[in-house]
Amino acid sequence: MKSLLTILSVILLFNLTSCDNQPEKTAVATTSNFDYNGLIQEVIQTSNYTYCFVKDGKNESWVAISKMDLSVGQTLYFNQGLEMIDFHSKELDRTFPSVFFVQKASINPNTVAANQAPMGQQPVKPVIEKTNHAVEMAEDGITIAELYGNKTKYAGKKVRIRGKVSKFSSEIMGKNWAHIQDGTESNGDFDLTVTTLDVVNKDAVVTFEGTIALDKDFGHGYFYSVLMEDAVIVK
Repeated sequence: MKSLLTILSVILLFNLTSCDNQPEKTAVATTSNFDYNGLIQEVIQTSNYTYCFVKDGKNESWVAISKMDLSVGQTLYFNQGLEMIDFHSKELDRTFPSVFFVQKASINPNTVAANQAPMGQQPVKPVIEKTNHAVEMAEDGITIAELYGNKTKYAGKKVRIRGKVSKFSSEIMGKNWAHIQDGTESNGDFDLTVTTLDVVNKDAVVTFEGTIALDKDFGHGYFYSVLMEDAVIVK
């Protein structure tokens, strides 16, 4: 499938017309805070996301944004997102052949979106508070302090860590994201981010086994010096 840039770039270059040759509303490139727009054809709400099927002329695509109250017939303005091919939503039990996960979206082209940082600033990861909750180390596992203190030693290796879930976000870039703490720390690092297909509840104590990756940068301020990837819960 063509990239979003190819599919929707004409939106800012031409005034597309409908099938009865009446002009449709389009974003004004000189005043809009957004790069693309489309007329909403369908809206699907989930607990964390709003999925919109948008169309402008012959161009159409699914766009996923942070949960927002939207209706069919509105024009959605948005910036280029990350395309996920054959993305399956567990909550909807539906597979999208292609969906673009977009951080910045609004129905007003001249208003900075609520999730868009002011000009000259970059959005940053949410602050995770330390729980000070001691968790017994997993059998054949390591602590978070050991991991951060010797991260190069564990890079690319599979490890087990037991911790208490301090934050959980579902279905972001095709994965669930959990933060765990075990009461240990190394040079101020006490919280480990984990990507997984498993679902956990906040405050649950679980043992994750996954592969350690270093210096992962997803853009928009989301940089992880240490990340446990493709983890599974060990019973």
